[in-house]
Amino acid sequence: MIFYFSGTGNSYAVAKQIAERIEGEQVIPLAKFKDFKQCDHAERIGLVFPCYGASAPDIVLDFKNELFSQLDKKDIYVFAVITYAHSPAGSYLDFKEDVDAWFKVEMPENDIYGATAPTPEKEKTMLAQSVTLINRFTEDILNKKAIIMYRPIPGMRFLSKQGYKFVKAMHKDFDKKLYADKECVKCKQCIKYCPVHNITFDDKPVWGSNCVTCFGCVNRCPKSAIQAGKKTRGKRRYVHPDYKNIYY
Repeated sequence: MIFYFSGTGNSYAVAKQIAERIEGEQVIPLAKFKDFKQCDHAERIGLVFPCYGASAPDIVLDFKNELFSQLDKKDIYVFAVITYAHSPAGSYLDFKEDVDAWFKVEMPENDIYGATAPTPEKEKTMLAQSVTLINRFTEDILNKKAIIMYRPIPGMRFLSKQGYKFVKAMHKDFDKKLYADKECVKCKQCIKYCPVHNITFDDKPVWGSNCVTCFGCVNRCPKSAIQAGKKTRGKRRYVHPDYKNIYY
């Protein structure tokens, strides 16, 4: 069982690539999964998710804690893969007691509020490199190897927590920053793209208070009509080219 959290397809792509190499493996959106007792019968359990400002997103940490509080681990091989645009920082430290293996994959940036998506050329290069790397460590997953691809330096937990606090502060009340501009054609695709079902429609998209800042709606809108304040106007969007339509 491979659980993933993904806004614009990076972590989903990684989870899919791993699953395709493991016979009978399935990928499951962690935001929708509740029956943790099913996991007791798994041979492997994987968690694939993005790095949010030097740490895992709260939704992933909450899922992880709930999973391992109920899981009778025994001989289950547990691995995690973090996707990141800049650095995985100290994110491993929140998982080291729970996983047998830890992997990292650099992927294109999708936070176009605080950063910028890569050029098409750089995006293509990064994705090609990621495929090669994922194929390599999938062999380790198949063979249930205990590998920690990246160990943070001393003091990184503190720095990661500070980095995550900074990003959370920057994204505070993010739902209030989101709106659809005049380019919106009322296709309602954004509703389907939201992994936590935080978007409704009342003549235009309306965001609730449960935004997890995955940037799925901002990047996936076919008209680039969804903005976050003024910072996303005119910026290039990024969605994994192989998974443009991930519905929840």
